Amino acid sequence: MRARSDAGAVQGHDPTGDATGLAAAANGADGMRTSPLTAEEITTFYEKGYLRPGKVFSDDQVEFLRNVVQRLTRTEDEAGRRYDLLDPALWPDVDDADDAPRDPSQSFDFLFNLWLTDDDFRAAVFNPTTARWAAQLLGTTSVRLLEDNALNKSPSPHDVRWHQDYSYWPLAQPNAVTAWIALDDTSRQNGAMLMACGSHHLGERLPVVFGTGTPYLRESRPATVTEVGDPEELGLPVEVVELAAGEVSMHSALTWHASGPNLSDRGRRAMVMRYVADGTVWLGAQRYEYNYTDEEVGLAPGEPIGGRYFPVIPF
Repeated sequence: MRARSDAGAVQGHDPTGDATGLAAAANGADGMRTSPLTAEEITTFYEKGYLRPGKVFSDDQVEFLRNVVQRLTRTEDEAGRRYDLLDPALWPDVDDADDAPRDPSQSFDFLFNLWLTDDDFRAAVFNPTTARWAAQLLGTTSVRLLEDNALNKSPSPHDVRWHQDYSYWPLAQPNAVTAWIALDDTSRQNGAMLMACGSHHLGERLPVVFGTGTPYLRESRPATVTEVGDPEELGLPVEVVELAAGEVSMHSALTWHASGPNLSDRGRRAMVMRYVADGTVWLGAQRYEYNYTDEEVGLAPGEPIGGRYFPVIPF
């Protein structure tokens, strides 16, 4: 899948500045956590491939961000940059049995790299707490933002099939973690994420079409890279990632995850940050046709990721 933000990276802006409604809070305020991860938590992440560290946005901040995402959904839609993750048109041509017409009211909205254009969303993305946790989990002293997303899973009988994030990224190494922050309480009823615990130890797998699970790029990946399997058949425990609004789940770029249908009567909203360890090597289109070309980001395959599209997140 290829989505993009056509805006250039913002120049002359201090990304660490607080936007209205997102002033930093002390550890423990409104149940929020800012303290570093413990050794036990890092061990859990290593064993399971994901972690639920706690709450990073207050109730007032969550409400503020819901309004921000609603506003940005309108503007991105007008600009033609509102994507449906389950729309077959966004995916490569594959031999796919599921070609039934889609109901637009059952979309899984996906907005990409909002930090480039919006001060409010940028302030949330440059959260020092989640960046510090990402650095701890990656074993590095500096992390860069690979991308951000805003998601809204509408009420729908459709699910997102098992996949891993690294399959879709133009990186030579899977030195990355995803921070997934709930803007609504999540449960199995409204399509919470599912994690296949320990799947990150099984290595790289082929990318799949989210709505069907059909793998692709088999001919361009090493022969040892196989399909994502059925976690239960492989004896991998599956956990439902139930989160309260404002809480975050962090998972490895190699961890298999999925989500069930949203059987509630309202959307399930979230914001996402993808962090990559500073120094990770960019492979560009040699590995995956990403949302930006090598020329746009100013990187040649084999160079460490960097530049204005992939900023360091201070913490």
